[in-house]
Amino acid sequence: MNTLHTKVLTALKQESGAVNRAQATDSYTGSPHYFYAVPVPRRRKIIKAVMKDTEATELLALCEALFAGRSHEEKTMGAMVLTYRPAVRTLVEFLVLDRWLGELIGWAEVDALCYNTFTDTEFLADFRSWKRFICALAQDSNVNKRRAALVFLTHPTSRSQDERIHALAFALIRQLAPEKDVLITKAISWLLRCQIDTNKAAVADFIVKQQTTLPKIALRETKYKLVTGKKNK
Repeated sequence: MNTLHTKVLTALKQESGAVNRAQATDSYTGSPHYFYAVPVPRRRKIIKAVMKDTEATELLALCEALFAGRSHEEKTMGAMVLTYRPAVRTLVEFLVLDRWLGELIGWAEVDALCYNTFTDTEFLADFRSWKRFICALAQDSNVNKRRAALVFLTHPTSRSQDERIHALAFALIRQLAPEKDVLITKAISWLLRCQIDTNKAAVADFIVKQQTTLPKIALRETKYKLVTGKKNK
């Protein structure tokens, strides 16, 4: 076993049970994976300690081990490595990223990897490759990967006014709007609301034109944010 991975597991076992184990249910995390009941702040502290003074190539191997791990915590901590170390992100190929996504189940695990991990600058630097990858995810039979396609765009669209990103976001929303799974309907709402900060007029126009096809939760929350600047009351 990867030495760094062993350190992570040892720390998780020592911290196990620090929060209510009711959070281990599918209804909370959306994941059936084993749950050590270690809260996110403690996970961050553990992974930062393990990562200290470690080369990017070693951390990439740690990510491989964590995403393949049996627990919810390991998988979310793999995403933390990528978030904290840009040098590791540069080593990740799309085929690897796709494989890691195949290890994730539920909103909490998918969002840990897909939201605010890769920056809008990184996204735009290789937009053609990212677009190809995200479009493939949107057509995948795995609903978690389809959610990932939407969530990957939340951070870039909330930061950038680049028309290419927003056009891609609207295209994916139209494509996935007929789906009823909450993993998709809530992600569509999230992505629409993220675009309001950088492309408000286009979002307002989009929901008028697509109001008969968009999920009700997406329409409700997006309309409310357009008016109030908030998600809900």
